[in-house]
Amino acid sequence: MASEPAGTDPSVSLQRPSVIVLLGVLVAAAMITTSPIAYWLLYALGGLVAVSYLWTRSAARSIRLRRRLRSHQVTVGDEVQEDFQLINTSRLPILYVEIDDHSELPGYQASVAESLAPRQRKRWRSQGAAGRRGLYRLGPIDLRIGDPFGIFASEQRVNVRSTIVVYPPISIMADVEIPAGSMVGTSRSSIRTHQVTSDAGGIREFQPGDPLKRIHWLSSARRAQLLVKEFDLEPTASLWIALDLDRAVQVGHGDESTEEYGVKIVSSLAHQFIRDNKPVGFAALSRQTSYLIEPQKGLKQLWRILETLAVVQATGTAPFHEFLSSHAPALGRGASLVAITPSADPRWLVGLTQLGHRAIYPLAVAMDGSTFGEAASNAGLRGQAAAAGIGFVSVNRGMRFETLRADGQNRAEFQRSQRRPARMAAA
Repeated sequence: MASEPAGTDPSVSLQRPSVIVLLGVLVAAAMITTSPIAYWLLYALGGLVAVSYLWTRSAARSIRLRRRLRSHQVTVGDEVQEDFQLINTSRLPILYVEIDDHSELPGYQASVAESLAPRQRKRWRSQGAAGRRGLYRLGPIDLRIGDPFGIFASEQRVNVRSTIVVYPPISIMADVEIPAGSMVGTSRSSIRTHQVTSDAGGIREFQPGDPLKRIHWLSSARRAQLLVKEFDLEPTASLWIALDLDRAVQVGHGDESTEEYGVKIVSSLAHQFIRDNKPVGFAALSRQTSYLIEPQKGLKQLWRILETLAVVQATGTAPFHEFLSSHAPALGRGASLVAITPSADPRWLVGLTQLGHRAIYPLAVAMDGSTFGEAASNAGLRGQAAAAGIGFVSVNRGMRFETLRADGQNRAEFQRSQRRPARMAAA
């Protein structure tokens, strides 16, 4: 992105009112005393004020600023980098220009002060670490320019903004085991399908209408006849991850809050099941937005979920049990559901039990709010879950999450997950 100030005439403001007072004193002194010295001082000061004004006005009309964001999508912990170019199109030098950036990204600031010779261009790169997930605005920028004597100043706004998506990191926790019977295995099926799946079942003779991309060229060359691949129907059920965004049950602050732990758990589970070639979807409800990502496989789906997690906020007003009840029809029969919540209200567990009666296989991931702050504990719901045959995973504050990055012991895992969609729209 490149941006420049608007072509309107910039305003110039007086920074030293004492100069005007001094001019008035000199005018009075010259008229009263008729002294040549008083007149010379008056002319000199008047000329200095005029030159300062014209210098400031010329510099303000001659300054140009361009900025370009190197990447619109980064992950927490990555560097945000912007390229800046400051241009002086005048034949006069600009001794001082202050660049005041108003970006929203926490921990990132592109404000600097520079000077420019006549017809000079200056380039530099601003960078800072992305410390928190979210969708942030970069810009606008205020340019403040002054004359060499500090009498006048001009301020103008470069009113162009760009946005950047900061993804949450791919967190790794201990693999969660889906309840028995909720996920059918990917073993070979006796049912053949015309759709291309990940499970090849054999080969057969080519028939009119078969697409050329299904021809198995190696076998065709070996047998001197065209042969095509057949595929088994995959019996794998879909997995849904539901996150409680009810504002009333959230506890803690910043990274040590149930909201951020919930985001980490979702990213960990999504990575785990996409890594294992399982279709996974995501559902959540905030105050103004319903998030519903249909289950799919592949790395694009992982980054689609991460992009949504970048902007979700626990601003919802609906209790988790109401959310589960209203979204049950969208889950489909035979699906698995991982429900993540810090709520101690047993009604959400009753809701999971009712989903089980509708052939939806639930697993409860309960964040114990009492370990994050002054909140009721939901650890006592474990017995109720066991009685209903629902798996129960308890998460406390201080649980260790490993961040998936290019260095360290998980390099191979990172290489499997590092590809992102070429361009994704900001949520």
